[in-house]
Amino acid sequence: ARDSKLERALIVTFALAELLVAGGERVGIPGLMNPTASRNVIDKMAQAILHDDLTRASLPPSFVPSARSEIVVLSDFWSPIAEIRTMLAGLSASGAHGTLIQVVDPAEETFPYAGRVEFVEPENGSTITAGRAERWASDYVSRVALHRDQIRSETNMLDWLFSTHTTDRSAAELLLFLHGGMMANKGAVNPVKAGQTA
Repeated sequence: ARDSKLERALIVTFALAELLVAGGERVGIPGLMNPTASRNVIDKMAQAILHDDLTRASLPPSFVPSARSEIVVLSDFWSPIAEIRTMLAGLSASGAHGTLIQVVDPAEETFPYAGRVEFVEPENGSTITAGRAERWASDYVSRVALHRDQIRSETNMLDWLFSTHTTDRSAAELLLFLHGGMMANKGAVNPVKAGQTA
């Protein structure tokens, strides 16, 4: 794909922040930037990310959002389901609503590998070698489907949204999905005044 998962997540995050602030919302990044309605929100977000010296995990840090918050988590969500469940329990405990978007590379959807392939875990550097990678494809696809079903089950119990997005698709498509979902929830929950967005 043209964009890496990180690049796509940043593009969508910045664009969504700009739209929400233009609509009168406040936007923040847990652990990096307090919610703000500043017109230069993209610059503030970019500066906070650029000057962050901490090594961040795939899932957001623990924080307690206000009950009227709308949370968007963009990740590849390859973390164990127990960690995702714990994250969701913490974020939803106050009554906040949210959306999880699994951003993946097209290769993570189809497993297009054959022959001897060494796979490297980018976060911790561990490796695994497949002698004949093509033999792993069916099991891999089944495990991905099971993992997504587990995430969807957790989000459904909380009335949160879960969707996937591959980086070979349009970023605008994902942005429209997120913005539309947030505006629909805003109208259903509180038509007079929206809450914070994190």
